[in-house]
Amino acid sequence: MDVRRGSLAAILLSLAMLGAPRTLGAQSSAPAAWQATPASVLKAALRSVAAAQERYRAAHGRFAASAEQLDVRLAPGVRVDILGAGVTGWQGRAVHQAQPGRSCVVFVGALDGAEAPRTDGDREMAGEEGIPLCDWMR
Repeated sequence: MDVRRGSLAAILLSLAMLGAPRTLGAQSSAPAAWQATPASVLKAALRSVAAAQERYRAAHGRFAASAEQLDVRLAPGVRVDILGAGVTGWQGRAVHQAQPGRSCVVFVGALDGAEAPRTDGDREMAGEEGIPLCDWMR
């Protein structure tokens, strides 16, 4: 049975490689064409803030109530606001100057009486702890 699985995986990999574009050499020698999107920049900012919040909590016994209390460098045009914080959790929102009216949100733990944060544009509620959720961005 394991031999069949290995053979099937090899066949699928071979088929995938046949359909893959042959640009590996060009990708390594040409300048990078990938550009970060505002949503990816905001998600990265919120992940950095989440890591800084964990360090802050370890040192102070509670989460920081403002982003200024955290040692986080943000990309130009990005602002992160701590919407609420306490001993048991925190909520944050990130905005990008290139996307007015749009945001990404995240929460960790729980705050008494507070529901999960919502994005500014689509009003979507963050559903999974520690996973940033963003509005649709252009």
